[in-house]
Amino acid sequence: MKLKNALAVISVLCAAILFSGCKSAGTADSGDDNVKTFQVAPAMQDGVGVGPVTCLLAKRSTDSNYQMFYSAIQGFEYVPGYEYELKVRVTERENVPADASKYEYQLIEVVAKKPAGLSIDNTAWMLKNYISVSGTIDPVMERSESYLKIADGKVTGNAGVNNFLAGVKIQGTSLEFSANGSTMMMGPPELMAQEDQFLKLLGETADFLIVGEELRFRNAEQKVLLVFVPRKEAVLISSEWNATAVNNGKGGVQSLLAGTTVTAIFGEDGTVSGSSGCNKFSGKHEIDGNNIKIGPLAGTRMMCAEPVGIMEQENHFLKALENVSTFNIEGNSLELRNTNGALQVSFAVSEE
Repeated sequence: MKLKNALAVISVLCAAILFSGCKSAGTADSGDDNVKTFQVAPAMQDGVGVGPVTCLLAKRSTDSNYQMFYSAIQGFEYVPGYEYELKVRVTERENVPADASKYEYQLIEVVAKKPAGLSIDNTAWMLKNYISVSGTIDPVMERSESYLKIADGKVTGNAGVNNFLAGVKIQGTSLEFSANGSTMMMGPPELMAQEDQFLKLLGETADFLIVGEELRFRNAEQKVLLVFVPRKEAVLISSEWNATAVNNGKGGVQSLLAGTTVTAIFGEDGTVSGSSGCNKFSGKHEIDGNNIKIGPLAGTRMMCAEPVGIMEQENHFLKALENVSTFNIEGNSLELRNTNGALQVSFAVSEE
């Protein structure tokens, strides 16, 4: 019986904590004593009641701490990645079942909803655990990395060996991936098996949760299929980028000449500067989402004789920069592409 009543006891305790703040500054309730103001956190948290549960975090004032909220708020459609302010009608129940909350909660109004914390589409996510073919939740293989990013109705990433691309439809917490395409590289059998399972589970995904710093994909039966954590990625601004390949202006992309270093730094003030191989250059950049415009550029006027081809490479690099329209960062790599999607310059973040 103690186990059966655990959830009800916790729920009552949480409600008591939330109600103890009463009318704090900035969250005054209406004249109706049953109408309360709640703030709801952008991520959920795991707890234990009758069994494992995942709960909202809520508080009654801006200067208090979030508490586990074990009950449902009827009419409230929660989407992770947003901080909410809600007006809620709280009603004390009669003849409360032993395993139920003493209170019922009914949404009156979503007063405010603003982006906060981690979001499914503003974060690069690295796979941590997945449901294996045998049905157990397993960690990914050591020294393997599967990750994804969601933006503009598309998901891109790496399944472990191959890069993949698919469409994605998000509505609230519902999640649906369309058929994906991928590169056709081969890797070790065990890694290919993990990759195949990962892509299969994406196709079975029906919704998602963000719990703490974990992104969880679930199937239609709300079984967790895939667990992700934020993937560390370089940032465009203020990082020092070393070019690894440059468009030669003839439809091809070439690696840098041996012994040459080409760099770029994008400043917070809208400037871009670096070394084009022989000379120093500087100019302006403008960023709008993943769109970027670079130029006009100016540079010093030195001539370098060695290595052979360095001045031609420099000219190609500067022209390529002024031709870009989009950027994309994957881990520590940066790609700049033109309006047709053709790669202009690829970079790796400096490790110094």
